[in-house]
Parts: sequence; C-alpha cells; structure tokens
Amino acid sequence: MKVDSSLVSNTISSAVVQEKGQAETDAFKKKLEAAASSKDHEKLKEASQEFEAYFIQTLFKEMRKTIQEGGLTEKSQARTTFEEMLDEEMSKSISKNSGIGLADMIYDNMLRVYASNVDEEEKIDKNQSGIDISG
Repeated sequence: MKVDSSLVSNTISSAVVQEKGQAETDAFKKKLEAAASSKDHEKLKEASQEFEAYFIQTLFKEMRKTIQEGGLTEKSQARTTFEEMLDEEMSKSISKNSGIGLADMIYDNMLRVYASNVDEEEKIDKNQSGIDISG
C-alpha cells in the first residue's frame, strides 16, 4: 500500500491546528479568569478583543476554504503560511479598531457576571458578620 505524502502532511497539519486551537482556548480562559479575579477592566477588555480577533481569524480561515484552487500561482506551503499570518494580523487589527461588536458584548456580559458575583460575595460577607441585609 502506497502512502501519499500529502495525506500524511494534511493529517499532521490538522493535528497541529487542533492542538493550537485548544491551546488558544485555554489561554483565553486563563486570561479571562485572571482579569476577573483581579477585577482589572483593562485586562478583561483586552481578553475580549483577543477572543474577537480569534473569531474573526476563524471566519477568514473558513472563507478561504470556499475559494476554488487555481489561478496564476499554485497553492504552496509558503503561500498557506503567509495567508494564515495575514489573516491573523488583519483580525487583530479589526478587533483593536472598531471590531464587529463581539468584544464589546463579551466585555459587557463579563462585567455583569462579575458584578453579580461581587454582590453575592458581599451578601455572604455581611451575613457572616451578623449584619441583617434582608431589608
């Protein structure tokens, strides 16, 4: 049985992409948790923008898949790498400037979630200190 080198290369590339995606997801989660625990609004905004950039980059990647092969030059590994880097930088730029609104929604939602968590913690602290907060 003959093993096609492009099949092996595609399989390895797919595994690397999945591992990279999982690592980026874990990094976003850690960054959000760190921003929440430190109550740093700037870090929370930055993490929201990074997630939006990742989302936009994923959109670009999926849109590129719909483009038919062909044209003036053949698709090479160098061209693929360049397009991935271009998409990453464009998505970061879009997110840092005006974005698509996703970062703002995430930021606002996280502020509400963390504000409600802080309120709950304050109620628990007051109850433990013997202060009547029932009204």
